[in-house]
Amino acid sequence: MRNLGVIAGALGLTGFIRMPIEQRFTEDLRERRIVQPRIATSTWGDMGQTSLAGVFGGLRTVMASMLTLKAQGNFEENEWYDLKKDYEVITTLDPYNEFYWNHGGWHIGYNAASWARSNRDFSPARRRIMEMDFIEAGDAFYRKGLKYLPDSKTLWFEIGALWSNQFKRPDYERAAEAFKMAKDSPNPVHRRRYLFTLARIPGREIEAYEEAIRLISEDRRHIMVPTFRCLLVVLATNPELPPSRLAPTVEGAFPSPEKAYQDLYNYRQRVLEEGFYAGDIDGILRKLIVELNVPDELNPFVTKTTRRIHTEKWRREVDKPKTILPDWMKKGGE
Repeated sequence: MRNLGVIAGALGLTGFIRMPIEQRFTEDLRERRIVQPRIATSTWGDMGQTSLAGVFGGLRTVMASMLTLKAQGNFEENEWYDLKKDYEVITTLDPYNEFYWNHGGWHIGYNAASWARSNRDFSPARRRIMEMDFIEAGDAFYRKGLKYLPDSKTLWFEIGALWSNQFKRPDYERAAEAFKMAKDSPNPVHRRRYLFTLARIPGREIEAYEEAIRLISEDRRHIMVPTFRCLLVVLATNPELPPSRLAPTVEGAFPSPEKAYQDLYNYRQRVLEEGFYAGDIDGILRKLIVELNVPDELNPFVTKTTRRIHTEKWRREVDKPKTILPDWMKKGGE
């Protein structure tokens, strides 16, 4: 018995000495994302028996994948608060998987918010409050993901996309703040969105011009995007820019005068509908109208329209013979 006591004491002392060392080692592995982080106490109550068994069995990533099926069911049934809990558990089980943060934020910030906005069971005021609550919850969900994935440009981009969506409750200042964090992304679409958002915020036109010059200096391929080349030219017409500014011209930014007219005509519609910076877009278009002898049908100062020009060969579309329909076809038939 005495020998057993000595052995037990030795083992206890060894364990006591090893415990802080092993804890530091485990924490180091967690910081390196080799070992999954601890599960918060508040999350244990939201886990079912199967999830708990998976956690203790070392199958956290497998259980996270399986729980997405349950979340899909809640999505189909419009059970948004249950869906939100599902994704809180899913991202607790597998927090380093960007897909879950991206998908969960989309469900909460987009799908749940759209459901709240269109639900006629509630008053307009209640619908607006619920919609904003879901949008804010979507934003918070993305940002929680950034605590685990601080280098993720995609999650920053999704936050920006959420707040710049013109069909929801756009807040371009918040969108620009998020897009700024993604402006050095390897994805060129992500890089340009910061510029496109700045161009819709009154008072930040000079920042937008500087961002356009930065982008074109880094990669000439941006100029292949119609909205970008329009902004490059229009932002340079800002009278508040210093005289020494670079002033991209229509001839340098567009492959042909016809293409310039198509793109700038469409950009003017975005100025009217989406609040993009106008600059001297009207002056540029008037010069092209004279140079190209643009027909009245496609002259926005003569014929007001909300349509877009869809081809560089727009003159051919205007000049081709019109099909005259019989009266009975115009009325939809008998």
